[in-house]
Amino acid sequence: MIDNTMLSELEIVAHRGAENASEAISVFISSKVNIKINGVDLMPIDQVSASMGGEDEMAAALVCRIEGEISGNAALFFHNDDAKKLVSILSGDSSPESILDFGEMERSMLEETANITISSFMNSLTMHLGKKSVPCAPIFLLDYTGSIMSMILTESAEYSDKAIVFSSQFFCEGKQMNMSLLFLPSPVAIGAVEHGLD
Repeated sequence: MIDNTMLSELEIVAHRGAENASEAISVFISSKVNIKINGVDLMPIDQVSASMGGEDEMAAALVCRIEGEISGNAALFFHNDDAKKLVSILSGDSSPESILDFGEMERSMLEETANITISSFMNSLTMHLGKKSVPCAPIFLLDYTGSIMSMILTESAEYSDKAIVFSSQFFCEGKQMNMSLLFLPSPVAIGAVEHGLD
């Protein structure tokens, strides 16, 4: 079972992943980005929505499958307004209010940002554990948090009932966006994480 000591170690690993993601996204958008980790929690999946503001909170999520020795599903969550704020930065438009919808271009920018972020976090974790994993391309979902979590649970039916939640903030061009990175490890993966952090 992952205890508080292991969660503290996971937070250190997450900080490394955040640093790598910050550097890569800064290059991607040609602007300084800083991702800050506020904490790491292991919680029952049915409590995740509440931790992010409730099931009826509109959210943009980038969801992907993680394959390899540390397998499972991962998702990067933004509140709807924060996702629009991020898109305005990525597109070079200073006004989030001008983002009326998430079209193909907006979704593509968010998917690439999520791909960099999730890959950086998973690389940091698997390097720490001496294991391998490969994140698949993320897909964009815009819905209520509860609905998105239900979809993720359907995809993770054979997995554990726990989620590792990395609470974080995304800073760029004087703007701050809250985001949550979820990792739902497979039973084999959760065992490898526990063993590797023990």
